[in-house]
Amino acid sequence: MKSLKVLLFFLLVGLQVSCQTKNDDNLTTYNPIPKTEMGTNLVQKSNLIGQIFKDSTYTVTDGVKVNEMNYLSKKGVAMKTFVYTIDLHNPKLSVVASMPHNKTEFAMQPMTGQATALLNQTFDVIGGVNGDFYDMTTGVPRGIFVFNGMVLKNSYTTRNEGYLAVDKQNRVTIEEITDFKDKASQTQQAVSGGVWLVKNGQTVKQTDKEIHPRTCVGITSDNKLLLMVVDGRNYTWSNGMNYEDLGLFMQAIGSQKALNLDGGGSSTFFINPNTTVNKFLIRNLPSDNGGQERAVGNGIIITKSK
Repeated sequence: MKSLKVLLFFLLVGLQVSCQTKNDDNLTTYNPIPKTEMGTNLVQKSNLIGQIFKDSTYTVTDGVKVNEMNYLSKKGVAMKTFVYTIDLHNPKLSVVASMPHNKTEFAMQPMTGQATALLNQTFDVIGGVNGDFYDMTTGVPRGIFVFNGMVLKNSYTTRNEGYLAVDKQNRVTIEEITDFKDKASQTQQAVSGGVWLVKNGQTVKQTDKEIHPRTCVGITSDNKLLLMVVDGRNYTWSNGMNYEDLGLFMQAIGSQKALNLDGGGSSTFFINPNTTVNKFLIRNLPSDNGGQERAVGNGIIITKSK
């Protein structure tokens, strides 16, 4: 038994050393070893990843996958990211705007509550993320908002640069917010975002360097929607990102366009692992009060027709 323990010890040491190299200054560096396609893209197409602790992908339902990564950034801080990849070619899948209690009155409710209120006999609720910035007293979104074909808000601020749109033919795009007036009549769902992160496959230059938990949305050239959350404000768990790194992340995983959504304590990533039971699980760790889910103004929810 003792010899077995010794053997296991040296195997563990060997595995650790195999992931390390020495540079010219005799300092230890780590070689990130991805396990998934998304992890590989992040390692090869960005300079964000220092060492990977977890890189996993699982299927929630046909056409909807989730990637979860725990890693040490090149800046030397812990990161945890969560990404939905939604195949928009799947005719059963849709993306909808959600509101508190599924009513046409602005208010605030946690995303799992908004998802529960959306349950009905025609489609399953697969999961989702939080949406636009909002007034934390009234729940009124900062930008434009369309709910089931109804334009509930058509004004926006200069900080709203784009929006996620679903037209009446169920086509999903990310649009310039200045174009909303011309497209409003053909819009079935719309949730505004803040700054552009990626346009035409290229990252957008950023001036805001603040680091926070973030939520964002992207779309790929092969018509897949990406919904991403990075946790933050928790040094040992995950530190969050600034806009520049968020754009680099979204570009590396294939975004042709990407738009920042509300972040901070609002950032929420939840799944529905069993549509028979409909017990929604929050996969990330919201930054409010040690992980308490925040009541938010609206969200983006993935549905699948029955």
